[in-house]
Amino acid sequence: MLVLDCQATGASPAFGHVLEMGWTVVRGDGEGAAPVEAHWIALPEGHTVPAQVRKLTGWQPSAAVGALPDREVWRRLLAAVGSARPAPTAIHFARFELAFLREWAARLEPDAPFPFDPVCVYAVANRLYPDLPRLSLRALAGYLGHGLALERRAPGHVEATAFVWRRMRDELAARGVSTWEALRAWLAESAAPRRPRPSKPRYPIDSQRFRSLPDQPGVYRFLRRNGDVLYVGKAASLKKRTASHFVGRASKLVVPEMLTQVSDIAVTVVPSALEAALLENETIKALNPPYNVQLRPGDPRVWYSDAAFSSAAAAPDDVHHVGPLSSEHALRPLGALVGLLAGGAATLSVRAHAVGVSALWPPDEAVFAAGWQGLLARHREGLAALMAGADDPRWQALQLARVFLASFASLAAAEGDRDVDEATEPGAEREWDPERVTRHLERAGAQAYRAYRRSRWLRLLQDCDVTYREPGSVTARGLQIRGGQVAGATAPGDERCSAAAFDGAPDRPMAAAGAFDRARYDRLRILTTELKRVLRDGGDACVTTRSGRALRAARLRAIAAVI
Repeated sequence: MLVLDCQATGASPAFGHVLEMGWTVVRGDGEGAAPVEAHWIALPEGHTVPAQVRKLTGWQPSAAVGALPDREVWRRLLAAVGSARPAPTAIHFARFELAFLREWAARLEPDAPFPFDPVCVYAVANRLYPDLPRLSLRALAGYLGHGLALERRAPGHVEATAFVWRRMRDELAARGVSTWEALRAWLAESAAPRRPRPSKPRYPIDSQRFRSLPDQPGVYRFLRRNGDVLYVGKAASLKKRTASHFVGRASKLVVPEMLTQVSDIAVTVVPSALEAALLENETIKALNPPYNVQLRPGDPRVWYSDAAFSSAAAAPDDVHHVGPLSSEHALRPLGALVGLLAGGAATLSVRAHAVGVSALWPPDEAVFAAGWQGLLARHREGLAALMAGADDPRWQALQLARVFLASFASLAAAEGDRDVDEATEPGAEREWDPERVTRHLERAGAQAYRAYRRSRWLRLLQDCDVTYREPGSVTARGLQIRGGQVAGATAPGDERCSAAAFDGAPDRPMAAAGAFDRARYDRLRILTTELKRVLRDGGDACVTTRSGRALRAARLRAIAAVI
């Protein structure tokens, strides 16, 4: 029988065209399948691939170079079928593919009968597994023990559909359904009762598995039946956190598609929630689980700015030494402020950088000028003190941005620890006005100032000793950070790490400050976030720097307010 999948630029032939098609032939005796054949398909003249479809399928313009005409792909597909027409055909969600296949058949072979006898795998699975929360191809394949990449490509979908079909075929045979005709009759049985889907999802994993986990901090890994790691998470309590995925309101916040595939949970117990967060980061980067969106390995670069905040480089040099930064654009608003305070022209790039948007959506000159004057009026007293204190526009820009950050303290608290280096695009549908320009000037300046202060803090944190006591705990722990990595830990009960010993004198030599990469940046950013949590929730902490200076809780809280 034939197993087929296609990807398209729209939901139906009325709204799009087939972009990629793949197929294989599986044997009735279960002895595997032929190699998958798949092709990108040339689109009609003047048609393009929507951005969302590019993102889902990974399509790039280079794919168009080797794309085949639909007529040639149709010929190859019929050659795979041979003379067995109409060919028994398994398609995961047949309603989608059949619309395109029928359009092709009517246009390319109008006088021939439709060459496929399709069965919807989703419909079969709906009868076989009525209690599964999701029956998408990825969920169904994962439940049965086959991994499928998040990218929607026809070759992978054909392989997954063939795998699912072979597993379902055995279950159908156990129900006495062993021929194509019997399958048709089984699906058509209107009298056969179908169990209604439960109001609460029933996940495949035995609830005793997550209820029996330790009530301790650690890292957990959700596993498929074949051992693939689906997701990595951290927990202050492994038992409570993993259970929250499957029961109560929290279960609705996690992808049911993923939970459908979870057959087991592996855990690593650690001494504290802070160390669980650090281990989670390292585990995600090592395993790259498909359902972890944050912290996955990506661009390995961090960035460094010049002193005037006007340019950035991916490595420090004699000119670019302000960093590390998560983005090459992180300090552009500061550079724009420097230029404006020095009396420079409000060019298109300066206007865009100053309000924190791309060059596609800057305010026009008149509106920007009005917004800039509104900003100066709003901060007249502070600006007067700045201008009297120094003539250096760079110093003035940093101090002004510091004022902006203070005025946005409530907003920062509402947004939590979201990466403030992100620019907020206004969008073409929203018009600029002077008040909005003023607001974006303040916001962009505040975000850039936080990125600047964070970079200084991370350089300090990469070689230090950290002593901390989790909220509610009576014992403290110590971490030795060397070269941006955890070089050692002090166990609870060690007198050097008692609750009263928050001077944190280092007992191992400090390393020289080294170059950052993304792994070091993320590790220290997470350590920073966890220290802020510890202090916020009533714990204690002290950071001892390379120079031997001890930054205790009060000082750390002040630092946390600007990073």
